[in-house]
Amino acid sequence: MDNNTQLSPVEQALAELNGNLASARSQASSEVSVPKDTAIWIRNILEDIAEGRLVRSPEPEDEMTTQQVAKLLGVSRPFVVKLIDEGRLQGHKVGTHRRVYTRDAIEFKQRMDQQR
Repeated sequence: MDNNTQLSPVEQALAELNGNLASARSQASSEVSVPKDTAIWIRNILEDIAEGRLVRSPEPEDEMTTQQVAKLLGVSRPFVVKLIDEGRLQGHKVGTHRRVYTRDAIEFKQRMDQQR
């Protein structure tokens, strides 16, 4: 993969998990460590499956609420509203509610992660 290709959070989590599994196999270990974000992602999927909810990856055109974006970014909902109102995060209104396309939220998160 070339250096210009950006992995989505799901692809990044899977790559980390695959790397850890390969390492565990080569060391004949029965334990695998995963980053916190990956562990949370796996836990959420397992909870959804256990409760019978449909599990699918978000599509780029799916809309997220400001609360969902806040959770993704690890910030407060009012901060997300401020980002949208200032034009730093692409968003739109559905009635009186602000929404963000999944692709825009993920792109913004990647930019935030690169600045850290």
